[in-house]
Formats: sequence, structure tokens, C-alpha cells
Amino acid sequence: MMNRILCPVDFSESSLNAVEFAAKLGAAHQATLTLIHVFTEEEFEAALSSQKLPDRYKQDDIDNMVGHAEDMIKQLADEVYRIEKKEGLVTCDYHFTYGPLNRQIVDFAKEHQYSMVVMGTSGVKDVFEKYVGSNTVKTIERAPCPVLCVPTEANYCPPKKIMYATNYQEEDIDSLTRLGLFAEPFGSEIHVVHMCHNKNLMERATYEDFQQKIKEAVPDADFIFEEMECKDDIAHAIDQYAIQQNADMVVLLHHRRNFFERIFERSKVKDISYFATYPVLVYRESI
Repeated sequence: MMNRILCPVDFSESSLNAVEFAAKLGAAHQATLTLIHVFTEEEFEAALSSQKLPDRYKQDDIDNMVGHAEDMIKQLADEVYRIEKKEGLVTCDYHFTYGPLNRQIVDFAKEHQYSMVVMGTSGVKDVFEKYVGSNTVKTIERAPCPVLCVPTEANYCPPKKIMYATNYQEEDIDSLTRLGLFAEPFGSEIHVVHMCHNKNLMERATYEDFQQKIKEAVPDADFIFEEMECKDDIAHAIDQYAIQQNADMVVLLHHRRNFFERIFERSKVKDISYFATYPVLVYRESI
């Protein structure tokens, strides 16, 4: 059941776009929405270095910046609720706090048992830049609930066509069960897609066995199973499929990996969430 949504806001274009997604999804599920603003160390440093003033003025500068940010988040929460309450949003409140960004988001989501975190992501413009989306990935890796990554370029529409990328894992059953509940208000088609490098008899047997398990576990969901042969890396194949099929959302299962796997394997979650122009919903493997 998706009844509590948390959405981090730093007033950037990408985070405000995520607020729209969070509010619309919250209204569809008749959920509550909390906007969280984390006043970080970087913002403190920016306030301290913004002007060459005597020390006695610097605290006033920080206090004014904090007060302004809190006023803005309150006004945003009030406006979101005013617009979306008639569509079904139960309430929209806010939380203002201090500290490391992803840690505060994860701890707050865990403490208050949120059903989903919705985050804006700007992607990466240059491979030599620091990853803009690194806080998103850190949140995915630690969050107690699914995380929806919303690119700045994405425009909200009800997710009528959802792509779930699978590698025939047992954990997919739990994720697809939860995805079926998420998709229910929208009447979504869920395309369960496996990207493989070679089709053979063993692959076919595994594919058919996986289908049967999913149908037994989630009998009422509208799943469409597909198997696609790809020559490129998996992340690129998922991206191309989503674009060609006009998917409204891509869903991934984020696996825990040991030290050597983290070194030698590329993470499709990172690849997709950095470069996608569509929303990416990430379920984390149960611990």
C-alpha cells in the first residue's frame, strides 16, 4: 500500500519537477505527501562566504537564509495541497532539517515509514564531472522503501505503460507484487522485459518457469512478458527499449553487491538513473 510519500526539495528545477510527480501520484493513491528540505553544510558554507562581512554579521546571514528557506518550503507545501486535495491528496506537510542530505532523507523515511521517496535528478552532462545524481544513488542504496528518480526533462503523465527490467531473480516476485499495487490506480500495462545476449533452450526454459511463478504470485496484475535479444550493454538496451516503446516509467530492482562485484560490474541502476529522460522507479533487494 502506498500511503505516505516523501519528496526532497532544494528548490532546483529538477526537485520542483519531482514535487509535481509526487503530488500527482499521491493524489492517485489518496496518500499523504511530505516535502523535506535539508539545509546542508554546503549551504552553510555558501552563506558564510557569500559576502566579506565581519563575523558578527555572518550568523544573521545564515539565520536569514534558513528562515527564507523554511518559509519557501511551507508555502510550497500549502500550494501543492491546495491544488491536489480535490484530486485525492490527503495532506501535504513539510519537514525542515539540517545535516548530510542523503542520510537525513533515509533516516526520516525510515523513522516515519514512508512508502516511497520521489527525487529529482539532473543526470550527468559530462563523464568527467562529479555525478550530479550521486545523492539519488546513495539514497537508493540505503532507503527503506522504493525510490522514484524524476529527470528534469520528464513531464508528468499517468504511467499507463511501465517497463520492468528483469533477470529472472526470485526477488522480482516481491517487487512485481508491489508494482502491481502501485500501478492499480492507473490501469497500467506492465511489460516484464528480459534483455539477453543469446536465446537458447536453457534461456527459454528459465523464461517460461519465471512467467509461471509470477502469474501464480500476482494473478490479477496485467503483465506482458517479453524477451529481447541485445548486442549492447544491458543498461543501453533497457534505455533504447523504453524510448522505442514510449514507456512512461522504467522499474529496476537494485541488488546488493559484494566488494568485488562493485568493482568489476557496472550498475544498471546508476547508468539508467543518470541518463534517463523518463522516470525510473527503483526497488531495493530485501535485506
